[in-house]
Amino acid sequence: MKSQLTNHRVDLQDCTIFYQQSRLESSSIPILFLHGWGISTEPYQEVLKLLAQHHTIIAPDLPSFRRSTYSGLLPDYLSYSKCLLSFLEVLDLQQFHLVGHSFGGGIAITLSTLVPQKVRSVILIDSTGIPTPSIPEMIPRRAIEMTAQLFLPRLRLKLVDIPLVFSYNLLFNTVNVIQGLLISLYENINHLLPKIPAPCLLLWSEKDLTTPLSNAQKMAAIIPDSKLITVEEGFHEWGLWYPEKFTSLILDFICQLEQY
Repeated sequence: MKSQLTNHRVDLQDCTIFYQQSRLESSSIPILFLHGWGISTEPYQEVLKLLAQHHTIIAPDLPSFRRSTYSGLLPDYLSYSKCLLSFLEVLDLQQFHLVGHSFGGGIAITLSTLVPQKVRSVILIDSTGIPTPSIPEMIPRRAIEMTAQLFLPRLRLKLVDIPLVFSYNLLFNTVNVIQGLLISLYENINHLLPKIPAPCLLLWSEKDLTTPLSNAQKMAAIIPDSKLITVEEGFHEWGLWYPEKFTSLILDFICQLEQY
């Protein structure tokens, strides 16, 4: 099994991108995996290793999060996407499946419209991109979700791994962590949804209070070649608590596409 992930970095003009990669396989189209707001690839290790048993995985820490540095302010999804485009040019990726969770989903939507010829599929998991309620409205929703998630599996992930990464980002990447939250809540990229060029899977928890299921339904109605799958399992970060189900749904979708 080719599930071993190794650490790499690419130095660009104004940023350094740290990324994890499984062994490159010429027979499969790689998966570019974009993590959610405030964290990094670290909490997704189980997910990435399961995906890497079947596909080449390239999973960067987003610019200015954890081990990827950036010298200035990243004001919008487009800025993140342009950084990743420079990163992809160095890697010389000709085609890839694009997977984005939450904030990574908003970036995935934008990136897919910039290089449509390279994107084989887009998989959006509880994605941002449609504005959600204000911060005062969001705080109680997140409080309910985070309390409820304490009763789900993988307690160490919730109580140790995620808080460590998040606190690091908050301390050392403060400006872009706060700006990233504002982008997640308020930036509207509805106009890009009809331009998503590739088959698109929307994967959503029915209990998500952060990016509610109604957002997924709006997206599915606008994205041309899209399919919405909902799960009963827990809340906005459900994929981290249920990695087997999460990865099997992603891999099933990709497998069906690659058969044609």
